[in-house]
Amino acid sequence: MKLADLLGPRRVVVPLPAATLEEGLRVLVDACVADGRVADALRLDEVIRESWPEDTMSLGPHAWLPHFRTDAVRGLVVALGIAEAPIAAGARDTGALPGTEPRMILLIVASPRDTASYLQTVAAFARMLARDDVAEALMSARSPAEVLALPALREQELEGQLLVRDVMHAQVVALRPDDTLDTAARTLRRGGADALPVVAEGGQVVGMLSYRELLRQLAPGYVQRATGAAPVKLPPDPRTLRVRDAMTRTVFCVSEDQTVADAAHLLTTRDVERVPVVAEGVLRGFLTRADLVHRLLGSR
Repeated sequence: MKLADLLGPRRVVVPLPAATLEEGLRVLVDACVADGRVADALRLDEVIRESWPEDTMSLGPHAWLPHFRTDAVRGLVVALGIAEAPIAAGARDTGALPGTEPRMILLIVASPRDTASYLQTVAAFARMLARDDVAEALMSARSPAEVLALPALREQELEGQLLVRDVMHAQVVALRPDDTLDTAARTLRRGGADALPVVAEGGQVVGMLSYRELLRQLAPGYVQRATGAAPVKLPPDPRTLRVRDAMTRTVFCVSEDQTVADAAHLLTTRDVERVPVVAEGVLRGFLTRADLVHRLLGSR
């Protein structure tokens, strides 16, 4: 599917009559409703109010990207507006760089069932709008027909399904169950990680150890020493206590053959920052939220 196929004449607004991001978003939402692509306009408005402005970011200096996930739309909906003057963020905090006032707004709305196509679409448009020549051509267009006729939209296809192996870090540091907590803490610090997998001799993931587990083991002894309280029992010695005694045995893993869409859903719903990547239970790498974000924005 080409990028032009995701748009339509009624969902390309040129020129976009908006001085602020919020005004422009309203115009594009109305365009999607008028084009019959919204099943529940009231529900979509509610989702936007609840998510705004957290679900909006800037794609470099050229475009705002408000994006929402809701069953209020029929499938994947994309709309593009191009203003004649820079579009200010207004009073909303979008996290954009100071002084960033793009002239374009790209609205992407998808149902939760369309995670894969949603991620592919965000990634494809992000890469396209990062090109200055494409951005200039879009901002020079004077009608929806001119926009849809641009080669960048008519020739650029969505990528196939990305797999976890395409995005993950293949080289990772791991701990052993027999490592001491003292050794584990130094390994975490050297690697700049907040958590590391624990693997058995065959490479199977058997647990995870983070600073949370370390603190849970070491804090009681520190409190006893700091307060001078009589110890109920001797505090554990991090030089002798083993990783197996502190690690969590409940580990969320993803397969290297899973789609990036599935992995992104897991990291979001489980509210975890990183997950081990395995093949038949053996550790192959690590996947983080940052990996997914950088891939969506086209970073290599």
